[in-house]
Amino acid sequence: MSSSSKTDEKVLVSGASGFIALHVLNVLLSEGYHVIGTVRSKEKGDRINNSFEKLYPYAKLEFVIVPDIAAANAFDDVFINNPGIQHVIHVASPCSFGSNQSMEETYLIPATQGTRNMLEATKTYGKNVKHVVLTSSFASILNADREEDPTFIHTEKTWNPITWEEAKQNKFTSYIASKKAAEQLAWKFLEENKGNIDFTLTTVNPPYVFGPQMFEWGVEPASLNASADVVNRALKVPFDFKGPFDKPGGVSCDVRDVALLHMLPLRNENLAGHRLMPFSGTGVKQHNYSDAYFNLQRLLDVFNAKFPELRGKISPGNISDNTPYLEKNFHYNNDETCQLTGIEFKPFEVTIYDAVKQILDHRKSQSKA
Repeated sequence: MSSSSKTDEKVLVSGASGFIALHVLNVLLSEGYHVIGTVRSKEKGDRINNSFEKLYPYAKLEFVIVPDIAAANAFDDVFINNPGIQHVIHVASPCSFGSNQSMEETYLIPATQGTRNMLEATKTYGKNVKHVVLTSSFASILNADREEDPTFIHTEKTWNPITWEEAKQNKFTSYIASKKAAEQLAWKFLEENKGNIDFTLTTVNPPYVFGPQMFEWGVEPASLNASADVVNRALKVPFDFKGPFDKPGGVSCDVRDVALLHMLPLRNENLAGHRLMPFSGTGVKQHNYSDAYFNLQRLLDVFNAKFPELRGKISPGNISDNTPYLEKNFHYNNDETCQLTGIEFKPFEVTIYDAVKQILDHRKSQSKA
């Protein structure tokens, strides 16, 4: 715990059992904040509590069960029973998968209703709340039709132009449109309630989020989120795999940096009203924008270079000059985020090394058990 204890400051974190959220909890607890997390079941809350108790025996961490954040008034009781909440970090963004459900029911309604419920409850009952931080996504920013266009630079001011009518044709576009809709709803809510609310809003807009799980039990297949599973699947590519090696690909960042960006607005008033974009290898002193680009070949290159025990077991890939493939990507500039926060974002290799080492260590422990 830091010397400047913050245990009098209560932070509500929604969706507290998720990949990003557990790292957010870690940053908050290490800084001495009193954390109230929402989870869907008592079992999840107990498991997280037990794990953090080993790291921070004196931490103030408690959980509230919110089975469905998209249900009407989902967060009202949390605020009514905890009037001292001063900060809200809304990480939860559910997708309601069902065989007969429309794209709207699966993606749009859960994402927007969960955000609306949190903001409405904060406005009505969170009278002491000063800051709200929303986990958004690079999906809200990217212009899919400008991929590979070096003249179009995505920044913190860019918005995805896709409409719901265009998006609802498939899962991928429905997902990215739902993230945009939820974030736009939040900014509009603040604008419409100006004068009636005292809290600020900051959003965090990460691309693919890689890195180690907060706890080793997060490596279990049932626990893996979509981003983490990209690394896990790449580790299973057999030696004789014929490709393609330029897919999957995209833009990346480190989960620990994403978590830090969620905490900083609670400390730094200058981050109010901003969208923050983390990308691997960028910072005030470093401008390696290409470091965040990845594809299967780049993952395999890191695996084979950093883990001798994997050589001969997994594919080495077949792309000798990967740069042209990596640069077939979205161009971006996050100087505003770097200057506002002062963060030097972790290099891609560090992120992937830490993630893979955790997976391999877990495999070893399982084989010995």
